[in-house]
Amino acid sequence: MKDLAGPARGRPPYPTTRGGQMEKTQAGARALKYAGLATLLGLACLTMLVLGIQSALSQNQLFNLAVKIKRHFVPPQTLSFGYTHTQSNALDQLVSDSSKVPVPAPVLTDRSMVAFAFGQSNSANSIGERQQAATGKVFNYFEGRFYKAADPLLGATGRGGSLWTTLANKLISQEMADQVVLMSAGVGGSSVAQWRKGGNLNGMLEARLQDAQKQGLNVTHFFWHQGEIDNNNAYRDYEAGLTEIIQLTQRYFPNARFFVAQASAFCPLPSSREILDSQRAVTRLKNVYLGPNTDLIGPEDRSDGCHLSGRGAEKVASEWVELIRHPQKAVGSAAQS
Repeated sequence: MKDLAGPARGRPPYPTTRGGQMEKTQAGARALKYAGLATLLGLACLTMLVLGIQSALSQNQLFNLAVKIKRHFVPPQTLSFGYTHTQSNALDQLVSDSSKVPVPAPVLTDRSMVAFAFGQSNSANSIGERQQAATGKVFNYFEGRFYKAADPLLGATGRGGSLWTTLANKLISQEMADQVVLMSAGVGGSSVAQWRKGGNLNGMLEARLQDAQKQGLNVTHFFWHQGEIDNNNAYRDYEAGLTEIIQLTQRYFPNARFFVAQASAFCPLPSSREILDSQRAVTRLKNVYLGPNTDLIGPEDRSDGCHLSGRGAEKVASEWVELIRHPQKAVGSAAQS
């Protein structure tokens, strides 16, 4: 006799073929969904990694933001590299290095050069090779003390080489100066807006100028290498900002010559005509002259596609020597002498 209350014992109550197919379809859809999410997450992580590497190499505004966040939560600390202990300030500029020993202040003459170098990373300690003074005639001045110049220079960001040590060695070897004192104040990734009045680097700049004046160090040359970070036209008033910076230096050292490197190529962006035109335009000012056009330095002479390699620094330093020897104004600038 059949059981009217339900199916026979051991058999499923309803057909399972369609239900099983639906479950398999749903499971497949879930698997595809999770795979898609995993792929998107992987792409996002890869994008962040690439942006982070690019930001660190170029030391752009994103890099600066990350550094600011870090400084807010982690105060500057002393770092150890083997037997060398270094310390940076709130701007990440190198302020102490246990490998550097103070030396007596040099006796400067009218043939001595006191050079103040600033701008962004290629003006700081970001060159691919480190150098040191080839003679006892090249010094690094920082906060009341003199040191034999050796990269990285005190006063600037970065822990690599400095273009200015290479330049100073050339100036001495070619007898263009009997001694060279280097004051380095570059900050990687900094824009012209940060250096002008109201910018977060303006106070540091003026404090350095005041310190040099107080110490009786008569700055004879200013070397400005900056502009790459402003290539994206995020800051269009470049000429006005640079003019402000020049006028600030002239307030303390009115007779110093101010040289402006022609620099705008920002890896991987090409040269910016607007930035180059602004850099050339300021040579209309008294005692302001052109520096080398570093946009012409190709990737084969850059250690990471952005910063100068040792060979690149040699090339640029040689151009600096010639322009210091024969100062030039921009053609058609109607500049003052």
